[in-house]
Amino acid sequence: MTQWREENISVNGINIHYTQAGDPQKPALVLLHGAADSGLCWTHIAHALENDYAIIMPDARGHGHSSKIATGIAQEDQAADVAGLIQALHLPRPYLLGHSMGAMTALVVAARYPELVRAILLEDPPLVDRVESKTDDKLRSAQMSTWLTDLKQMTRDEMLAHVQAQSPQWDEEEYVPWVNSKIDVDPSIFQQRGPAQRSWRELAAEVRCPVLLITGDTSLGAIVAPQIAQDALQYWPEGQLVHVAGAGHNIRRDNYPAFMQAVKAFLQHVQSHSDQQ
Repeated sequence: MTQWREENISVNGINIHYTQAGDPQKPALVLLHGAADSGLCWTHIAHALENDYAIIMPDARGHGHSSKIATGIAQEDQAADVAGLIQALHLPRPYLLGHSMGAMTALVVAARYPELVRAILLEDPPLVDRVESKTDDKLRSAQMSTWLTDLKQMTRDEMLAHVQAQSPQWDEEEYVPWVNSKIDVDPSIFQQRGPAQRSWRELAAEVRCPVLLITGDTSLGAIVAPQIAQDALQYWPEGQLVHVAGAGHNIRRDNYPAFMQAVKAFLQHVQSHSDQQ
């Protein structure tokens, strides 16, 4: 097991904080967290993969110890940050594994910067078809902001007890990073983002690298509906779909064994295919 290192790097005029684990000589794997999480929320996954990959766990802008923000976060800005990080660290076409917001970031990076990415793995990305009014968008942002504000009013111990009670199926290693991320996150991430963001279908149509889409049960809070998942595969010549039963939006936390089986199998498949070319 290698020593983990925390570093900071200037990208697009802001400071990006990241944790590095694994063997730097192995294939690079960048782990992109969801909204209000942080890079170290991937700790449990990184421990499972660090012997086989050079792992980078960045804090998105407004999260963890990266630069704070004045307004909400746009998809294009997040993708540009990841692209800049890949280039600054001279990562040779890494894999991108993202959850929720981070999964959408991975999708945008693959669409906008195809030369930088080997493959993407998407854990319940927000693939939703909807025509939204500004009122609907403001309402959802306000709900998320209220959720975060309520959490931040708790003490650390209260927040830890809260998440343990809400999600008893999670591995013990998940709880402390989750709590720390909520303490560190900038509440401004849920402010209005400005111009409408590109639809997931428009982005998906531009992706040419291998894609693994991991979905959970919408009845338990997962976002990607079964029909949307099937639609997504139509855009990706090298797309794979894995449905993890019994998991909600936090698939890797709700059903870690099934999630890891899917991730390892896909990474090995892509690596094997690349070696044969």
